[in-house]
Formats: sequence, C-alpha cells, structure tokens
Amino acid sequence: MELAVEELSETKRKLTITIPGDVISERVNNAYRDLNRQIRLPGFRPGKIPRPILEKQVPIQSFTQMFQELLQEFYDKALLESGLKPVGQPEIEQTDLKDIQKDKPLKFSVTVDVKPEFASRLKEYKGLKLKKLEVSVTDAEVDQALARIADNYGHFEHHEDGHVTEANDHLVIDFEGFFEGEPLEKGSATGYTVKIGEKKMIEGFESQLIGHKVGDEVEVKVILPAQWNNKMRRVSLPVPGGNPEDQAQDVATFKVKIREVKKRVTPELTDEIADREGFQTVQELRRAVKASLQGQKEQQEEIRIKEDIFNRLVKENDIAPPEALIQRELRFMIEGMKYQIEQSGMKVEDSGFDPERALTEWREKAEFNAKGYMILEGIAGRENLHVTKADMDSEYEQLAEQTGKKIDDVKASLMNNPDSMGQTTSKLLGQKAMNYLYSHAEFDYVQELPPGVPVASE
Repeated sequence: MELAVEELSETKRKLTITIPGDVISERVNNAYRDLNRQIRLPGFRPGKIPRPILEKQVPIQSFTQMFQELLQEFYDKALLESGLKPVGQPEIEQTDLKDIQKDKPLKFSVTVDVKPEFASRLKEYKGLKLKKLEVSVTDAEVDQALARIADNYGHFEHHEDGHVTEANDHLVIDFEGFFEGEPLEKGSATGYTVKIGEKKMIEGFESQLIGHKVGDEVEVKVILPAQWNNKMRRVSLPVPGGNPEDQAQDVATFKVKIREVKKRVTPELTDEIADREGFQTVQELRRAVKASLQGQKEQQEEIRIKEDIFNRLVKENDIAPPEALIQRELRFMIEGMKYQIEQSGMKVEDSGFDPERALTEWREKAEFNAKGYMILEGIAGRENLHVTKADMDSEYEQLAEQTGKKIDDVKASLMNNPDSMGQTTSKLLGQKAMNYLYSHAEFDYVQELPPGVPVASE
C-alpha cells in the first residue's frame, strides 16, 4: 500500500491511498470465482462459465460490496499507519473509483476532519483563581421547606357559601377560549384546577377570577404570548407616528365557569409527620432539611464555578474545532430539545420548535461547546485521565433510568451509533477533566458575588 497524507488545514487531512494491483487482481478473481458458482447461464454447467463471458454479463464495477469492503480495509490500514484519529465521517472522492481495472493499482482519496494539535498552546489551567460564594441556609428557607412537607399531608376544604375568591384559593373551572370569534386550539378544558396566584395560566388570567363566587360565569381577556398556538404573532402595519409598543396585540377571550372554590388546609408539623418522613422528631427533620438545602446550594455553586471555568477555557484559548465536532454538537443539542419536548407530552411539530432553524441559530453556541469539550479532552490527555468501564456502566444505568429502557438496550443503541457513543465518551471525559480543574482551583471565599456574576439557578 502507498499512502500520502496532505494537510489541507489545521483540522483537515487528505489521505491518498493506493491499493496494489496484485491485491485488486486477487480480490476480483475471487469475486468472479464465487459468482461463477452462483450464476446460471443456459448452455453452461454451474461453475464452468468461461471468464470472458462472465465478465461481459457482470462487469467489474458491479462488485460494489466487495470494493466497499476493500476500501474500508485499506482506509483502516492508512489510519493505523498515519496515526490519524478522524472525527466524523470520512469523505471519499468518488471520481477516483470510476475507472477500476482488474490488474492495475486502485488509487483513492479520503478527506477527514481531525482535532488540531493544541496541547502545547493551552493556557495555564491549574490553580485557576476563582471567587466562591460562602453559601448558607437561613431559618426562613428551612421554614419554607418544612411548610412544603407539612402541606403534603394537608387536605382541601370547600369555602363557606358566598365566599368571594381571593389569592391562594384553589378553583375548579370550565373554560373555553376564543380568538377573533374562533375557538382556540387546545384552549378549552372542563374540571380544570387552578390556584390563584400560582401563575399557571396565561398572565392576567388568574387575577380576573378574584372577587367571584361559585357558579359565576366570568369573561376573561388576556394577551396571547408572541408565539402562541405554534405560530408567530400576526404582522401588523404600524400606525404612522405611533409608538411601536402601542400596536395591537392578539387578545383572547375566555368564557369561564367557576365550579368549586376550595382552600388548602395544612396541618401543624408534628413528630408524627416527622416519623412518616423517616425521622423521630421535628427537630431531627429540621436538621436534615437544613443539611439537604445546604448541600443543594453548595452543588449549585459548584455548577456555577464549573460553568465559569468552561467559559474561561473557551475564551482564553484560540483553538478552532473541526466542522465535524460542531455538527455533532448541533445534532446533540437538537435531539436533546426534541427529547425534552416529547417528555413534556407534546409533539415536536406542535411545540413551535424548528430543527432546521436551530441549525443556523444554535451554530454559534454549538461551536462554543465543541471548542470547550475539545479543550477538556486535551487536558484529560495531558493529565492521563480516562473513561473507565465503570464510568460507562454508570452512564448506561442513568440513561436507562431517564429513558425508561433496559440497560442492555441503551448499551446496544449507543454501540450501534458511533456518533452518539463519541458524544457520550466525550462528555464523560470532559466531566473528569472539569472535576480535575475544580479540585486544583484556588478559591477566594466571598459573602456575595461581584456585580455581573450570575448566581447559580435553583
């Protein structure tokens, strides 16, 4: 085999591979020998068809599967010899394969994306100096958490006759929604429960139910969201000289029937409730709740710091990821969004999410992420960090739990999809590298973060 490697760019290589003529001749002869045993031609016994006649009936270019396997075999050899580790699928120049001859060498070219060599260019990543928030849990936060536990043991009671609805009341309602006189798609329900002030409905809906009683029929008017009903707000011609903010908005009308008005009765937190939660006394439960809240806050702060480290790595290192990694991250982001939508019980086509549009709008974020993951992999390589079998087994278990599938099915699915497997191992290796960076960082503990630094979300 002859091999030539050409550097097209920092992230692209072209491999020109020449398969020796004797190999081509041997494989073609074997293919015709096997074909001779299988094919049937009038006047000839099986396996006794003269080669010239067989070649006229089945030209050499017909052995598509054989040549695909041959190209794959020598492509794998070329990768082994060159030491290249491509990312993404290779591109084969088909023009090289049009004039195949049985006794001559076969030359073909493959273009692959590779990760750039950047280890020597990495900015210092050990001992990063970072501000870390000293998190603490207040008595008020513990009280709120305990109140939620007690509320789990509460019950509903109907208000007395004539009660006028107010904030925090629980209502059972029937409603029908209309826009410009036409029923709103998915805009009606019967026996629907809503808590006034919970902001579960469209903004302004719940507040218009205050002051009414059981049996009342109420007309509620609300402004529909900009992308309501899976479509953009209608385009309106601007009023000359008018303020754009004063332009007409889509207003829906809901006819609401109040069926029930109830209140939630929460019991006092007692040792009996604490016992049901697995503790002997309320004080033990309180200590456990405080410790849990403390742990959650510390975990959130750790996540915030790791996001800060990730962003810093990307911004401080001038390294371009190959296109294949960007495209893989884009696909991963889009499939993740589809999964979230489906888990919510909604169809993707009804959600307003446009995968084709996301390919363009999310590209910058995908490039940012791909660069960060590539840098983390580079750090993992320098620090001799690896993804172990135990890491993969744990990931299979988590994915199985998330998707409701069997572990063996999850494992088989990943094994059969190199792209998904690559994304998964890259993620795990990135997590190991990030944990390494976090454990080697230097923290300046502060009571509050400087202005402009986002606090970890709850």
